[in-house]
This record gives sequence, structure tokens and C-alpha cells, in this order.
Amino acid sequence: MVHPTTNVVADWMYEKLAETYVLDEQNRKFMSESNPWALHGISERLLEAVERKMWEEPSPEVLDGLRQVYLETEGELEGE
Repeated sequence: MVHPTTNVVADWMYEKLAETYVLDEQNRKFMSESNPWALHGISERLLEAVERKMWEEPSPEVLDGLRQVYLETEGELEGE
């Protein structure tokens, strides 16, 4: 279902972005090593989409995974 106010991104698209770029172990490892700021930014934007009700019904597993990656990358970036 497309969100009525944006008419741009459907929930399944957010889910696929999260699964592919943040939660996929191989992609996450690559991004974490090559550009941890990008990985943090993607997870932050996806969580923001949930908060702003643009991503209406994320699965609990995906949401938990996004939060975990966000917090991990935030800690790593602050430690630099």
C-alpha cells in the first residue's frame, strides 16, 4: 500500500531497502568497513520513516534490526 500523503514509497519498498542495505550481513559488513557514515545514515532515515508514519507497518524483526545497527554504528562513529 502506498502512503496516502507521499504516494511515493510503499511499505514493501522500505522493507526491501532495510533488508538489502542494512540487514544483509555481507552488505552491512562492506558498508561498515567502507563508509560507516552511510550505513548509519540509511538506518537513521529508515527509522525516521517509521517515526513519521511514512513506513506504516514495518515488521518487528526488521525494526529491531534497524535499531540495533543504528545504535552500533552510532557508538562506533562516536568512538572515532
